[in-house]
Amino acid sequence: MAASIGFGNWQQALDQIVESWEQKKTELFDTFHNLQDNESRLKFVFKHKLIRDVDWLQSYFETCSSRHSKSKVEAAFWKAKGNKHFQQRKFALAVDAYTQSCIDAPSGVGEDLSLSLGNRSAALFHMKHYQPCVTDIDRAVSLSFPAGSLHKLLARKTWALIKLNQTDQALQSFQTLKEFVESSDFSLKDQKRDEFLKEMATMEKSVQALLEKPTGMNCMKSPASEPPKVFSGVNQVVSQASQCISLSYTSRKGRYLCANNSIPRGSTLIVEKPFAAVLLPDHYDTHCHHCFLPLPLSCIGCKRCTLVRFCNEVCRDSAWTEFHSTECHYLDLLHSVGIAHLSLRIVLSAGLPFLLDFLDNKSKYRLSQDPSSLGLNSQGHYDREYLTVYDLMTHEDSTERSDMLQYSLTAGLLLLTLAHSGFFSMFNGEAGKGDFDVSSVLLGKESDGINLPPYMAKVGGLLLRHILQLVCNAHAITSIQTDPACKADGDDEEASVSGVEQTRVATAIYPTASLMNHSCDPTIVSSFIGKTLVVRTLKDVSEGDEIFNCYGPHYCRMDKDERQAILQSQYRFKCDCSACLGGDVDQRRFGAYQCPRCAGVFCTDSCLECGFTADSVTVTRLKTRATQCRQLFDNALGLMNAQQYEAALDLFEKCKDQRREFLYKDHRDLALLEDAIARCYASQGDFCSAADHLYVSVEFARSLYGSLSQEYGHELQKLAEVLFNAGRLRECVDVCQGCIHVLKDLYHPDHQALREIKDLLAAAENALVPQMSSG
Repeated sequence: MAASIGFGNWQQALDQIVESWEQKKTELFDTFHNLQDNESRLKFVFKHKLIRDVDWLQSYFETCSSRHSKSKVEAAFWKAKGNKHFQQRKFALAVDAYTQSCIDAPSGVGEDLSLSLGNRSAALFHMKHYQPCVTDIDRAVSLSFPAGSLHKLLARKTWALIKLNQTDQALQSFQTLKEFVESSDFSLKDQKRDEFLKEMATMEKSVQALLEKPTGMNCMKSPASEPPKVFSGVNQVVSQASQCISLSYTSRKGRYLCANNSIPRGSTLIVEKPFAAVLLPDHYDTHCHHCFLPLPLSCIGCKRCTLVRFCNEVCRDSAWTEFHSTECHYLDLLHSVGIAHLSLRIVLSAGLPFLLDFLDNKSKYRLSQDPSSLGLNSQGHYDREYLTVYDLMTHEDSTERSDMLQYSLTAGLLLLTLAHSGFFSMFNGEAGKGDFDVSSVLLGKESDGINLPPYMAKVGGLLLRHILQLVCNAHAITSIQTDPACKADGDDEEASVSGVEQTRVATAIYPTASLMNHSCDPTIVSSFIGKTLVVRTLKDVSEGDEIFNCYGPHYCRMDKDERQAILQSQYRFKCDCSACLGGDVDQRRFGAYQCPRCAGVFCTDSCLECGFTADSVTVTRLKTRATQCRQLFDNALGLMNAQQYEAALDLFEKCKDQRREFLYKDHRDLALLEDAIARCYASQGDFCSAADHLYVSVEFARSLYGSLSQEYGHELQKLAEVLFNAGRLRECVDVCQGCIHVLKDLYHPDHQALREIKDLLAAAENALVPQMSSG
C-alpha cells in the first residue's frame, strides 16, 4: 500500500503497529475489531495514540513546508546547462534544462523565470515548435523580461507567428516590435542596431506577403477535437451513459448495467470524467498534474513547489483551487500512502461544508434508502456527484481486521495532514490551530489520548470509507504505448508479444464505470482522453445482456485457477462468467506441451486430444526442458540488451529449435521467440527480416485474442511500422488498413493509436505514388 521514501516508510510503520497489537494487545485488538462504524474506528486510533509511535512524523510536519521549495541557485544551474546545450545545438536537451530552470525559479522574484522562459523560446524556435515558442515569449514579457534584450523576444515572436501563418497576430506582434524599437527602451547602437533594423525590414515584407495570401490560407489551425458522444443519446437516469443501457438491481448482483436495446460493436456506452483522480508520482515529469495529458514543451510548474508540472496557467490555477493548495507541502507523505491518496482527493473534491451537510442531511440528497436506489439523487438521477461515490461498496464486513487497522491508521494520517494544512480552519479561526493541535497528537502532550472534535471524526470516517471503497473501485487511467520492434528492454516476455504496454498513469474513481460487474470475457474496452474515460463495446450486445468489464484477470491472459484466486483475494467473489464455467478448454493450447504420442494438446499429465496419460518422469522431463529453454531465452535477451545481436540471434534460434521439440505448435513461447528475433533484427536495422518474423507473432495474437481484439490491432500497428521502415510499402498499406479496421471500433476517433496508424497509412500511400508513377 505504501512505498519506501527518504523520510520514512509508512507501510513499515503500519506493519510494526499491527504486529505489536496482534502480539501484545489482543484484547484491545478485539475491541477494535468489534467496532461497527468508521467514525468509531478513527476515534479509537486517536484515543489509543496509535500514530504517536511513528517517530518521524513530527519531524516531517515541522519541515514539510521547506521541502521541494524554489531555488535561485538551482534555477541558475539549469539555465547555464541549457545555455551550454543550446550552444552545442542540442536543442531538445536545452529545452529540458530550461524547463527545469523554470520549475526551480522562484515566482515573482528577480528575472530568473523570465530569462529561462525566453531562452526556452529560442530553443523551441530552432526546433520549429512555433506555438510553444510564442507561449513562452508571452509569459516572459508578462514577467518583465529585461528591456535590453526584449527586442529579441518580440522579433522571435513575430517570426514564429509568420511561420504559423497567423496573419493578424503576426501584424500585431510586428507593430508591438516597431513601437518598442521607436521607444527609449531600445538600446542597440551602431552596427548591431543597423543589422536589427535590416532584419525588421525583411520581417515587414514577410508580414506583407502573409497579408496578401488568399483568405482561408492564413491560419491553418487543426480543428479542436470534440469529446466523443455516447451511442444513441444520453441516458435520462445514468447521465454519463448511453440511453441504450439501464441501471438494474438484484439482491445477489447488486446494481449493474444491462442493454435495453441491441447495441453494435464499437458503440460508445460511457463517457465519464472522474469524481476525483490522482496522477502517479512516476509521471509527474511527463504528464499534467491536473488534466493528465502529456505535457507540452511549454509546460510550467507550481508557484510554490518544484515537484509537479502543468500544461498551462489554466491547469495550474485549477489544480491549486481544487486540491494542490492543500496537498502541495505534503506530496512526499501522500506518495507514501499509495492509493489512499485518492481518498484525500475525494474529500477535497467534495469540500468540507458540503460533506458535513451531507452527513447530517443524507435524506435530502438521495431518492430513497432502498438498495436499488443507491446513488440516485433526489431527482432520481445517477450523476457525477458525491452521492454516487459515497454509495459504492466498501466490503467492510469481509475486511480482515489487520487490514482494517492499517486502513484506519492511514485514514488517521490523512486526517492529521488535513488538520495541519488548515483544512478545518473554518472551525478554528486560524489555519491548523485552535482546539486541535497536530503536534499534541504526535508528541504525546495528551496523556489520555486525543478526543477528536465531532467534525474531524466525521471527515476521518469518510476518509476510511473511501479507502475501503478504493480497494475494489479504484480505476487505473492508462496510456497505451506501442513498443517498437527494436525495443531494447525485453524483461517482460508477455508484454512483447502483444506489442502493447498499458502504462498506468493515474488512479481515479469513476462511479458509473463502477456499476459494471466483472467477466473474464468482457463486453467493453476502456480508453482515455486525459482523465476522461471512454467505454466502447468489444462485441455486438443483444437486448437484455449485461454489460461486463474486466477487473484485470482476463481469460486470454490467465488460466481459470489464477483468475479465481485474484478475484477472490481482491474483490471477494467467485467468478461464474462463461469463460470460467467453460473451463478454458480452447485457451489451454497456448500454454500446452506437445503430446509425446500424437503431438496434440498436452496439459498437466494428459493429452486433451488422444487421451494419453504420461508418468511423473515424463512430466518432470518436460518441465525441466521448459525451465532450461527459459534460461536460454533470458540469456539471449541479455545479449540483445547488451547490443550483441549476432550472439543473441544464435541463442534465440537455438531456443526456438529446442522449444519446437516439446511445446505445442500454438504455444505462446514460440510466438515470443519470433517477436524477440524480430526486435533483434530491427535493432540492427534489418527491418525486412524483422517483418518476416513479426508476421508469426501477429498471427499468434489473432489466434489468442481474436481478429477484432485490441492486442491484435496493436500487433498489426507494430508490423506496419516495421514494414514501412523496410520499404515494403504495399504490404504496409494493407496492414495499416487492417489495423484501422480493428482499432476504429475500439477507440474514439481522436485516440493516439488511431491517429498514428492513419498518419502511417498516409505516409506509406504518399511514398508509393512515385513508385507507381515510375512503374
